[in-house]
Amino acid sequence: MDRDDIARSLITTIGSFIQDRLLDQRQRALQKEQCGERLAAEDESSNKDTAVRYSDQAVLANLDWGMDALEEAINTSNTETKMARLDHAEKMLQVCAMLNSSDKTAGVPNFYLSAWAHLNLSYLWKLRNNVTNAVLHVLEMFSIDPFFSRIDFAPEIWKTLFLPHMSSIVGWYSEERHRIMMNMIPDSDQAEKLQKLEKHYGQSLDENTRNYANYFKDCMNHDPETSKKAIPMMPIAEAPMTPLHEVSRKIPDYVRFGPILPKSAGFSPVLKPNKNSREASSATHIDSENLEDSAAWDIQEGIPEENNESEYEQDEDGIQSIESLPSVEMNNNYKPEPNGHTLKEKNRPFSPQMFSPVISSKTSPKVSSPKQDGNNKVTSTSTLRSNRSMDYKVATSLPTSPLVHHDLSISSADSDNESRDHKKSVRTKVGHGRSSSIANMKTQTSDKSFHGEYDNGSPNFGSPQSSTQSRPPKDFVCPITSHIFSDPVTLETGQTYERKAIEEWMKRGNTTCPITRQPLSANSLPKTNYVLKRLITSWKEQHPDLAQELSYPATPQSSHGSPSLRQMSQIQSRTSNPYDSNNFKPNRFMQATIATSPTSVISQAAVESIISGLKPFITCLCTSEDLKECETAVLTISKMWKESNADSGVHSCLSTSTTVNGFIDVLSASLSREVLRTTVYILSELLVADERLREILTNVDLECLAALLQNGLSEAAVLIYLLKPSFSQLSEFNLVPYLIQNICKKDEESKDSELVMNPKDAAVELVAQVLIEGDENSRNSNALSVISMNAVPSLVMCLERVDTRQSVMYILLCCIHADRSCRNLIATRIDLCYVLELFHAGNEYVRGLCIEFLWELVQLNRRTLCNQILQIIKDEGACSTMHTLLVYLQNAPMEQQPVIASLLLQLDLLVEPRKMSIYREEAIQTLIESLPKKDFPNSQLAALDALSSLSGHLSASGKSLTEAWLLKLAGFDQPYEDSVKKENLKVNENEPIENMDKEEEIAANSWEKRIAFVLCNHEKGLIFNALEECLKSNSIDMTKKCLSIATWLIYMLYNLPDTGVRDAARKALLDQFIYILQSSKNLEEKILSTVALRSFISDPGALVELGGYAKGLYKTLKKLKRSSVVVSDIMKTLMNLPSVNAADMWSCSEGFELDISMNGEVLSLVNIKGRLISSHSDGTIKVWDSGKKALRLIQEVRDHAKAVTCLYVSPSSDKIYSGSLDKTIRVWVIKQEGIHCIQVHDVKETVCGLVADADFAYFFSQSAGVKVYGWSGVIKNLNVKQTVRSLALNGNKLYCGCSGFNIQEVDLRKNTSTTFYAGARKLLGKQSINSLYIQDNLLFVGGTSIDGIAGKVFSLSNRGVIGSLSTGFDIQLLAVNNDFIFGATKSGSIEVWLKERLTKVASIKNSKITSMASDVDGEMLFAGSSDGRIQTWGLD
Repeated sequence: MDRDDIARSLITTIGSFIQDRLLDQRQRALQKEQCGERLAAEDESSNKDTAVRYSDQAVLANLDWGMDALEEAINTSNTETKMARLDHAEKMLQVCAMLNSSDKTAGVPNFYLSAWAHLNLSYLWKLRNNVTNAVLHVLEMFSIDPFFSRIDFAPEIWKTLFLPHMSSIVGWYSEERHRIMMNMIPDSDQAEKLQKLEKHYGQSLDENTRNYANYFKDCMNHDPETSKKAIPMMPIAEAPMTPLHEVSRKIPDYVRFGPILPKSAGFSPVLKPNKNSREASSATHIDSENLEDSAAWDIQEGIPEENNESEYEQDEDGIQSIESLPSVEMNNNYKPEPNGHTLKEKNRPFSPQMFSPVISSKTSPKVSSPKQDGNNKVTSTSTLRSNRSMDYKVATSLPTSPLVHHDLSISSADSDNESRDHKKSVRTKVGHGRSSSIANMKTQTSDKSFHGEYDNGSPNFGSPQSSTQSRPPKDFVCPITSHIFSDPVTLETGQTYERKAIEEWMKRGNTTCPITRQPLSANSLPKTNYVLKRLITSWKEQHPDLAQELSYPATPQSSHGSPSLRQMSQIQSRTSNPYDSNNFKPNRFMQATIATSPTSVISQAAVESIISGLKPFITCLCTSEDLKECETAVLTISKMWKESNADSGVHSCLSTSTTVNGFIDVLSASLSREVLRTTVYILSELLVADERLREILTNVDLECLAALLQNGLSEAAVLIYLLKPSFSQLSEFNLVPYLIQNICKKDEESKDSELVMNPKDAAVELVAQVLIEGDENSRNSNALSVISMNAVPSLVMCLERVDTRQSVMYILLCCIHADRSCRNLIATRIDLCYVLELFHAGNEYVRGLCIEFLWELVQLNRRTLCNQILQIIKDEGACSTMHTLLVYLQNAPMEQQPVIASLLLQLDLLVEPRKMSIYREEAIQTLIESLPKKDFPNSQLAALDALSSLSGHLSASGKSLTEAWLLKLAGFDQPYEDSVKKENLKVNENEPIENMDKEEEIAANSWEKRIAFVLCNHEKGLIFNALEECLKSNSIDMTKKCLSIATWLIYMLYNLPDTGVRDAARKALLDQFIYILQSSKNLEEKILSTVALRSFISDPGALVELGGYAKGLYKTLKKLKRSSVVVSDIMKTLMNLPSVNAADMWSCSEGFELDISMNGEVLSLVNIKGRLISSHSDGTIKVWDSGKKALRLIQEVRDHAKAVTCLYVSPSSDKIYSGSLDKTIRVWVIKQEGIHCIQVHDVKETVCGLVADADFAYFFSQSAGVKVYGWSGVIKNLNVKQTVRSLALNGNKLYCGCSGFNIQEVDLRKNTSTTFYAGARKLLGKQSINSLYIQDNLLFVGGTSIDGIAGKVFSLSNRGVIGSLSTGFDIQLLAVNNDFIFGATKSGSIEVWLKERLTKVASIKNSKITSMASDVDGEMLFAGSSDGRIQTWGLD
């Protein structure tokens, strides 16, 4: 391949890789998270006392910013934005890309950071459509850091471009590792040699990867036309040399240099030829020409012929392997026996046993060689199948069983002592092996000796005496599942596993080999190890009974034999996916397996008799066309099967394809329930004993079973489950509704007891499979079907069943996710002890499932019920749940830790918080540590959700209402009302709503204070710093959730006693709230910020900081006044800050002006409920709509004959009183459409000023004194001698502003008058009180200006003067709102004072003002003039 071809190949391969990465956002996120974990691990392993330099922090920040900018460029569709973000990303990433590879940054090797940066730069150049630069950056990544490039960053590229060139190294590694592991001389430093080999192997791969990366770069950069450099030369990957002195002389040549099946299957290693070795040949045909070089072993002596003095011993670890089998000399001196075994007529060489590189503590039994054909060539192992015909006529031969079980250890027969010692040493090592699930299994030693050379035609090599096998070769068994391999795959580390088991291992996020813990460079698994698979097939054919027995986990065969069923289930739960249908084995399955044990109590003759008796019935079943005869045959076969105690010989007779098809025909045609149940029973028994029968049962048979299930045959579910149908098959037949019906049925033990598993259990497992394997839509749909068919109560009852408990819990969890309202139903019916038992005894996966389930159960909106559930969780079970949670928390996956921590914290807070609790401290610390982890957004979101739910503000579906509740506090009720409306809480009919609400309110308030207290006070307010970092996130969703939690905590903090953490909260969050208030475009976020700021204004320290933002905040807050009731308090506080110039804060804009001069002067104005009511000198009263900053006339009435001088609104705001010069007072009722006169009273005098209550009207006229008019018509005078110019009413006290600048207070109950205030009089001129206004228990007074003071403010409680209104003009009218005091002067101007500080802030010019009013919110000011105009101002 020339340079151009190489360049094109590189561009195609790497370009495709980068394109896939750009399209897969999830893969990029996972890689970033994985790299972040490596950085975190490196940081933890470095010296914690060493301070990180600022420059190092800046480098890491640049890398993070660069990747963030790159993600923004990928996600945006705007071209200009994309280019800008790419430019920014390039600048940031180049900082790390150019680091010195030999140094470190913040404890992290620079070559790792640089390689990571180059990978992201390749994405960047791909987005710029410059594929060449993208390829060069990827190659530079491999050149700088070949190890992590092939492990983490781009293993796919390494496998495609680099691995094919490393075959010599891989082959050398396999040979060296095999040589070390096969060393027959015990070597104490074997582990050290392996470690050195692994290190040398990794260094060789890295060095050659770097060489090829540089070569590829030269190919990309080489231009033959312009470059003067020579054409790049391809490097050659040379395998390291092995010193000769390390090769043991005691190892035969064919062992040292024979063909090796490399553990790295699929890597195509190249083995060097040797005079004592040959190249690996085909897996199906082995050439016998080279077999003569192999040393022959003497069976009787058990030692190699070329070294008779040395004894063949196993290595130090007792490890054996059949993985690498040299070619052996074979002959045709074999003749088959009827049972399919072979007997030897004379001595012959055979395959010696090899030692397995797999580190285990259990020895492997011997394996016989494949049989030959007549041409002295080994027959293909793929054709080594049982000679038993599938026809029922030939199935009568009875396979013989071993008489006893022999110990598997290999030992010399020279003495009993040696044998015992060797067994003892092997068992000693069992406890230290990696595969503990297998290592604990023991075997039973025979008490009898064998006199024959072979037993049942099954040869046993390597021992002076013949023995039988009670276990398969160790290398035929998966170390994870403890099953014989069905689909073995050999990893690059040399270890072999069942494909499904290792796939599950990798799905859980593991990237290392389960046994060696070496990192795996490839994400995908290699092809099936067909050599091993064929050897297993051959072994099964030679040992059919043992193969059937051990197709499932081992069963007890003696009192001191294998582990119990409970132990086996625990072992299996630790090593396999609990939801893999291939791994599930209820106890009934174990019993069926026990029944096939070779140690059956049925005598040989009895079994042969049963088989003979079965023949006519099997013939009838297979050939008869009479349905009744077939049904009778089925019933008889079932009876005889039970009598045989499920003997393996009987099983062989019944498991032929013809017989199985006969059973299926009966299932399809029979209408008898008994026959159908019996047929299902027989097929299930056969299928459990030999899973290969699934190959006989076709999809048509599954359709038949589905029809039976739909017709009500619940037992059909068992057989369907055993057939292990796929998700598509289950969906095709729409089995879920019928499976649910099966679950809801009552148990019928008498009918189900003989089946291998309960039909209800099978239905549960199948429903769980459908939910697990389906997508989200199908999962929700099926879960809703479970709920709609009212199966939830039945499922809750099924938790009592140990075998399916886990699947039941998963189904219930799916139901909660699909319809969260069913949570309450589950919570009130469930017995939590079953869930806790599963949690305490389960593995990591099961515990995670239990945690999620318990978490969902405590998300209830009834605090009392939630506390009851928490108390049960805390107290139930023999083990401490809190302690188990604490231990699990420390080892749980990062994304699951916040949920566990939240659950642990709630359990701890069931009692009043103590001074110290390790559970509480650990839980809160975990939540806090999860918040600022930007590289792990899922963990951040989980922590935020957990904190949000801890507040206790939850809906009926478990949704957090914390944000809606806070908005409601601010007067923004709509979100809260919408949430409550959607999820109406259903109250128990027997419980009064009032009592429930009161009890719930007390419990909820107590819980909220308790949880807020411990969160805020942990480590002196550490949570506020974490929230500060989280608020800076680029994720909108995350920022919104964090804002809600921060606002809630600040609100609670200032409602709890001060414990000294308010300063920490203020320093961390105050600036963040101000920033969000001013910059956010989301109304709800702004309102949440105002809730927090409203809490801060009670803190003197916060007020100082707010002073610097006062002017900008004031303008922003003015716009929110209508949306939030807390805004006014903040604005008032800001306006009255000593550091703030009130005049700078004030601003108003002149609004519209109405000319209504045709009605004369505007004598009075009042503003109420968005309505402005004006009275005029011609007797007209007009009602205006002032809601939209533009007056719109609603109503005009003219009931008074003369000028309407005054208007007064009752304190209840439902009535208005008008006084006129026509000597009448009219009472009006206020309605939406206007006002309506309900009473007219003739008071005999002109009315110039008026106040009123429910019993009397108080008015003054042009004469002195105050008149009291009872609504019954009685008029009397109050003892006020001065001329009254203004009135104000406050409860039972009437205040009269009089000439002479004094104020009279009249006690209306006692009818007595006292002087409230008497001002100083001037010698010249008249002084008077022109206007009185009462608000907030304060009396505002305006009148003649004396010494620059025209008004005062009094406290009604103590008559003290609060302050003065300074102006040089007389005040004729006063209007007051929440923030300001407005005074209309004789000069025609309106003076404005700050209500809180009484500081003059502005002056508004206008013509002569006769009336004035302001709305309560302070947004509008209205003034009527003597020329018949109404002027408005908008107070911004």
